[in-house]
Amino acid sequence: MKKILITGANGLLGQKLVVDFSKWNSVLATGKQNRFAIKDKQFFYQTLDITDKKQVQTVIGDFRPELIINAAAFMAVDACEEQKELAWEVNVEGVKNLLEESLKYEIKFLQISTDYIFDGKNGPYSEEDRPNPVNYYGGTKLQAEEILQDSEIQYLIIRSNVIYGKATKMKKNFFLWVYENLRQKKQIKVVTDQFNNPTLADNLSILILEATERNLTGILNLAGTEYLSRYDFAFKIADYFDLNRDLIKPVTTPELEQKAARPLRGGLKIDKAQKILSTPFFSVTEGLEFLKKKIRDDSA
Repeated sequence: MKKILITGANGLLGQKLVVDFSKWNSVLATGKQNRFAIKDKQFFYQTLDITDKKQVQTVIGDFRPELIINAAAFMAVDACEEQKELAWEVNVEGVKNLLEESLKYEIKFLQISTDYIFDGKNGPYSEEDRPNPVNYYGGTKLQAEEILQDSEIQYLIIRSNVIYGKATKMKKNFFLWVYENLRQKKQIKVVTDQFNNPTLADNLSILILEATERNLTGILNLAGTEYLSRYDFAFKIADYFDLNRDLIKPVTTPELEQKAARPLRGGLKIDKAQKILSTPFFSVTEGLEFLKKKIRDDSA
């Protein structure tokens, strides 16, 4: 049984990681909030702001984990353009703080990263493709990767994209935004020119668990098996949950006039991981089937 510290535990992926890793390990869940989103006494939780160097030193020094999984991040892409200092503090300086303690105690470091480190001209991308971010968020995530790669720490960088799913008291993700708006019979505009391979958080968590059990290092892409536009993804959500697809209106990225540029043909190649890992990678259909059952069970 390993001692594992998970940051960003109250996020969508963070919650899944805490639940899955706790089945076989001693896990300390941490986040900026005062308490863990999942009300269950079996989970150990402690407040931790990764931008607070002294707090990081205290928590890691007391717990002494063998592995740190950093799922904490400032992920609001447009907000990152407006709040660059905060984005840098969380996505870069926060990683530096965790890394410093990891080096001190020889702790393995797992960093969650993104396909937004690429420019989206020739996606999907492999682990060997050259990054070239087009927005500040992607730039900070790439900087975090490079800090780890330049260090002497044993690390694993997990890149994923369009992580979707359902969890407790969480921020909206693309799936929930589409699902809830269509359920309320609200019209939504969805881009037709942004392509990725959406990743179910529950599937990603189990894939990460296997990757750590195999003691993998370096960079690994973990994502869904289907490469499609956000527009087509929204249609699949509507069809699978018997919602009105006529409420989904096509729009192009330039028409949205977002503050941050978006990589249009993003996404990740998962061939390498599929050869290494035995855990199945979910398609969009399998992911939606999983969520349909979860939503049905939660409402029962």
